[in-house]
Amino acid sequence: MNARAQKSGYGRFILRCCAFVLGALAASAPALSCPKLLMGGGVFIRKQTSADQAAYWGRTIGVQGFLVNEVMRDWDTDVGTDADSDLWKLVRQFQSTYSEQGVTDNFIKVGLYTQHDWGNAWKNEAAAKNFGHAAALAKYAGFKGMALDLEPYQPTWGGGPGLAGTVQQEGRAIGQAMHDAYPDMTLIIERDGLHEAFQLRQPIAPLADPQATPPDSSKRYHGGYALAVPFLRGLLSVGWSHVVIATEQTYKDFDIAKVVRQTSSNYAAFLGDSAVWSNLSVAPGLWPLGLSKWDKSARMSPAQFKQQLEAGFQVAPDYVWIYAYGSAWQTDGPYGPGPVTANFQQYVDAVHQVVANCGAGDDSPSAPHAEPSTRIVPPRASGESGQPVGAARQLAPIQPPGTLPRIRVLRAAGTGKFSTEIQ
Repeated sequence: MNARAQKSGYGRFILRCCAFVLGALAASAPALSCPKLLMGGGVFIRKQTSADQAAYWGRTIGVQGFLVNEVMRDWDTDVGTDADSDLWKLVRQFQSTYSEQGVTDNFIKVGLYTQHDWGNAWKNEAAAKNFGHAAALAKYAGFKGMALDLEPYQPTWGGGPGLAGTVQQEGRAIGQAMHDAYPDMTLIIERDGLHEAFQLRQPIAPLADPQATPPDSSKRYHGGYALAVPFLRGLLSVGWSHVVIATEQTYKDFDIAKVVRQTSSNYAAFLGDSAVWSNLSVAPGLWPLGLSKWDKSARMSPAQFKQQLEAGFQVAPDYVWIYAYGSAWQTDGPYGPGPVTANFQQYVDAVHQVVANCGAGDDSPSAPHAEPSTRIVPPRASGESGQPVGAARQLAPIQPPGTLPRIRVLRAAGTGKFSTEIQ
């Protein structure tokens, strides 16, 4: 090895060490900003683009963004590239109207509602193209990015290990198509595919070997998640600006801090030093309301919900999210007729109190105290130093502290008879 090569190799080593130290410092530093609150579902973009609807969600309920269904429904849906099309205009109108009410961080959500044939090269190419077109639409409309739901509503991840190479390549192709179209986008991955694949239905724990082949789960719901692991390996090999793991483990495991920390640790081990990007965080999910699309009853008490929401705000650096389940958060909403649960106002009050307390900082006696940050900043294989963690952003309360909006019955635009929400 000549002197130049030795110097270059030494320099890369130093830079990678610096990136590791920066990541460690970021992980030990207290969170300086409030996470934003997202809603998974609940809104129907094709009927709810009015200022009244935006005010209901942004001011009355108090969310700051949506995982928006019904734009790119599944991998086979192509939103096209025509900015003059009705769909592109609609999505842009939605962002413009809702952002005026504080609902700024919106994402196009894509689900696995049709079975994907990994062995069909044309289908693989088409899926990557479709994701690229959707990312271009997200950028054009002003959305924050894309949300990819890994739950197999149709059999997807249950093929044999012989498909792993193809699935990894497709994950890479889909990721690259989105990144090329929208380089600065945030990618949300809904459902922790690593936990589902390696630990099946067990409580979250450290991964024994994140580089191993996942156990056979072909007898689980729609074939399990084994192939989600190589897919994630390909998807996360792209140089993302920001990735968020929207975990559902916190639906049932109420130790939110533990789940967020362990999920962060597992993805750090999975990525190792091969990561070519440096910003991954975990968003805990809550499911307080809705037993079915037609039953808007509570799954937890208002006090439990507030406690869990506070816990999420303590540990989440970027986002906490709520699963809306149909129209559980709206009377006569687009996905379910009828009133909300009787004590609904208490759940709304909890949202505003937690957001206001976080924005008030230490001046409020009940303000959540920040846990150490759970953002992952892994070393970069390219030899470049890790990207700095984004600057702190203080989230202003939607209402002044102590001022809680009252619920106003608001019917969804249109017939209110729709019942086609994607779970």
